[in-house]
Amino acid sequence: MSTWLTSGGRPVAALLAGGLGTWIGVRPTLVAGTCLLLVPLAVLHHSPLRGLLDMPGSHAVASPSAEAVTPATPSGPTVPHRAVAVDVPHDHASEGGP
Repeated sequence: MSTWLTSGGRPVAALLAGGLGTWIGVRPTLVAGTCLLLVPLAVLHHSPLRGLLDMPGSHAVASPSAEAVTPATPSGPTVPHRAVAVDVPHDHASEGGP
């Protein structure tokens, strides 16, 4: 819904900005647009959202324990990842090469 509202408002805003730019000039229109961009910041600054610590309606979630955060170590021999280069000595004389 919010995407529809913001995308739907773009053509209207473009027409208003073009008309205002034609009527009062480009620089005053840019100043007016900049001032309008500051309005949401002022609204959010004075809203109760700044004091929220948790999402409304969500239960407080405890922090995970150390066992949940630490990955388990494998108990067998470690196999290198196949993307890791391994230096294997190679005998070129047995192949008939230089």
